[in-house]
Amino acid sequence: MKHTKFEWMPLYSYLDRAAITAHLSDMAAQGWMLEKLGAWGWHYRRTEPKKLRFAVTFFPVSQFDAVPSEGLETYRDYCAAAGWQLAAEASQVQIFCTGDENAVLIETDPAVELSSIQKSVKKGYLGSYWALLALSLFQIGFQFWQIWTNPVDTLSSTASLSAVLNWLPLDLLIIAELTRYYRWQRRAKAAAEAGAPLPDLKSARWLGILVMVWSCVIVLWLLASYWNSRGMFLLMAGMLLYMGLMVLLANGAKDAMKHLHAPRWVNIVVTFGIIIALTVGGMAGLLGLVLRNSGSGWLEDHPPAETYECWGWTWSVYHDDIPLRIEDLMETDYTQWSTEARMNSSFLLTHGTYTQRPRMDALDQPDLEYETVTVKSGFLYGLCKKDFISWVERHNHGLPRENWDEYRLIDAPAWGADEVYRLYCSGKPSNQFLICWPDRIAEIKFDWDWTVTEDMMSTAARALRGGI
Repeated sequence: MKHTKFEWMPLYSYLDRAAITAHLSDMAAQGWMLEKLGAWGWHYRRTEPKKLRFAVTFFPVSQFDAVPSEGLETYRDYCAAAGWQLAAEASQVQIFCTGDENAVLIETDPAVELSSIQKSVKKGYLGSYWALLALSLFQIGFQFWQIWTNPVDTLSSTASLSAVLNWLPLDLLIIAELTRYYRWQRRAKAAAEAGAPLPDLKSARWLGILVMVWSCVIVLWLLASYWNSRGMFLLMAGMLLYMGLMVLLANGAKDAMKHLHAPRWVNIVVTFGIIIALTVGGMAGLLGLVLRNSGSGWLEDHPPAETYECWGWTWSVYHDDIPLRIEDLMETDYTQWSTEARMNSSFLLTHGTYTQRPRMDALDQPDLEYETVTVKSGFLYGLCKKDFISWVERHNHGLPRENWDEYRLIDAPAWGADEVYRLYCSGKPSNQFLICWPDRIAEIKFDWDWTVTEDMMSTAARALRGGI
C-alpha cells in the first residue's frame, strides 16, 4: 500500500484560503494528511481518516531566516495553546489543523490579519515579482533596441526572436498576479475597516499552467531550431542545464543554512556567493571552452574541411558551396581557396554571409565577400536597407564631410536592380556595392585591386539575386 502521495499544485494562491482548507479537509477525510508544501506540489502521508479543520495563516519572516525563527516559534506556540497544530509551512505561509470543532479561530482581528499578509507578501513575493518584471521588460526592450539598431542579424536569429517570446508570457503572468493582488488588497482594506472577514483571492492556476506550457514550447522550439547546429545546440542545452544546477545548489545551500540556524546575513552571503561563483565560473569555463576549441571545428556548425599551419598559427579551410565565386568573375590558376557560407534564418528574414579567400601564404591573390538578405515580410525591407547604410556611416560623427564613408546612389543598370549604391570613402569610390531588388538586398565587396566592369556586375547580379 502506498503511504505517501504527491499532488501537483503549481502556482496556487495561498490567499485562496477557503478553497485550500476545504480541499485539505477532504484529503484528511480520505486518510491523507498534509506534511509538506513544495514549489510545485503538496506532499501527504497516509493516516487514519479524520475530520479536521485547517487554517492558512501568514507570518512575515525572511526566506533566509533560520527555521523556525524566534518570533515564528512563539507564534506557533500560541496557536498550539489554542488547539491548532502545525501541518506544513512554506516560508511566510503556515498551515495549521485541529480536530476540535470548537477551537477558536487563529485570526480574529481582520486589521491585524491584513497587516501580517501585507508584510508577508512584501517580503516573500512583491519584491521578487517587481525585480523580475523589471528584468524581463529590460530584456524585451533590449531586443527591440537590437531590432532597431541591428535588424538584419537580430531578425534573422531564432534565438533573438525567441528571447522576446520567452519573456512575454512571464510578463503577462507577473502583471496579472500583481494586478489581482492589488485589487484584492483594496477590497481587503475595505473589509478590515468594516470589521468584516477578509475576502479570498481566487487562484488563477490555468494562467500559470498556460505560461509554463508556453515557456516549454519556446524552449523546445529553440533547441529544435539549433538541432543541425551542433555548437549552438550544445551551448543552449548546456546553459539550461547549468542554470538548473545553479538554482538547485543555491536553494539547497539556503535551506541548509536555515536548518543549521545560521544568521540571516550568513545565509545571504553563502547563497548569493554560490550564485556569483557559479556565474563567474560558468562564464570563465565557457570562454575557456571556446578558446580551447577555436579552430578545431568541434563547436562549429560544420567543421572545416582541412587546416594548415602558417606563421605559427592554425588556419581553417572551408569548401562550402557559395553562389558567386572569383572564378566566375575573372580567370585564375589559383585553386587553394577557402569558401565559407554562414546562414541564419527565421520566419522574417534569411541572412547569408559568404567569403572566398586564399591561404595566408598567398595573400597576393584576391578575395571576395558578400551578404544576401531575403526579406520575407515587406514592412521590414526599409529597416534592413537602413542597417547596411548606417553601418558604413557609423564612424562619420565628428568628421568633416569630405572624410565621410557613405553609400551614394548610382546609375548602374547592369545590376538589374531597383536601386544600386556604391560606397565612397573620403569622396573616392570603392569596390563595395549595395544592391536592392524587390525582396532581396545584397552587399558585395570586390577585391580592392579590381576594376569592376559591367560584365562583372551582371554576373554577380545573376548569382546574388538567387543566392539564398
